[in-house]
Amino acid sequence: MDFFYSLLKVFLSLAIVIVLILIVIPYIQPMLVRFSLKGGSKGNVKIINILPLLRGTFIVELEIKGIYMVILITERGADVIHRDSIDN
Repeated sequence: MDFFYSLLKVFLSLAIVIVLILIVIPYIQPMLVRFSLKGGSKGNVKIINILPLLRGTFIVELEIKGIYMVILITERGADVIHRDSIDN
């Protein structure tokens, strides 16, 4: 009897979590689409190149809304190395 009671509690908890996820997804999905990095022409961020330097250290070239940036990313943080506007 104790096993079935525990099993019932697990299924009830799982059902509550699934219902909460189904309620929250319509509100979160537009935010995920808006902040997505892979938007093609719709996105504001375009990753040009990623160069690994050391373990946990990368140089990332980005284009954000027409601004070219080179960013150094380490385990402790990120620093903008170079920033330039792109004139077509």
